[in-house]
Amino acid sequence: TKHQLQLSYNHFVEEEKDWLDDFALFMVLREQHGNQPWIKWPAPLRDRKPEALQSIRAELADKLDFQRFCQFLFSQQWQSLKQFSAEHGVLLFGDMPIYVSHDSADVWAHRQLFTLDRQGRARQVAGVPPDYFSKTGQRWGNPLYHWNVMKKDSFHWWNRRMQTQLKLFDLIRIDHFRGLVAYWAIAADEETAVNGHWVKAPGAAMLTTLHEM
Repeated sequence: TKHQLQLSYNHFVEEEKDWLDDFALFMVLREQHGNQPWIKWPAPLRDRKPEALQSIRAELADKLDFQRFCQFLFSQQWQSLKQFSAEHGVLLFGDMPIYVSHDSADVWAHRQLFTLDRQGRARQVAGVPPDYFSKTGQRWGNPLYHWNVMKKDSFHWWNRRMQTQLKLFDLIRIDHFRGLVAYWAIAADEETAVNGHWVKAPGAAMLTTLHEM
């Protein structure tokens, strides 16, 4: 019924607000600015000034609700698929990239967790060094993590990310998990991955913390 659907929607919005509110706001703002990357938005929005965000939330409330509702519908449909799969003995195996896109709600909403400058531009980016397959390596361009900052709150962002994915899949593989041990850091102004360097990552500590949660 309509009442049951409303209750389910309200529960979803409350349960997922940790990421859903920022995602909805990001999608609406991106549309409002011609799908330009967030670093090209007006500075108050780029830098998430409370007054600017509050004004947008009031002005575009309907569009924000639409984005939340789309995610709710996807969740409902996916959970039906997952339940159907389980009833037929099929497990869903998710492949989660180790890094996220610079132009994403995650990076925009949690700039302190990534290697960005004051304008939000990446200072270092991810990739892999030269090898048998490529003389110049691979420059992926994803911003790297500030692992020391993540450690201070017991890897909360990673925990939330993993919990969200575990609602979708029965098993999860972290793509390029080698980067949890050490990662190839490339200065953002380098055109290739040749001049990068290895940096150790606290992947063991992070995985231990996630396992205990």
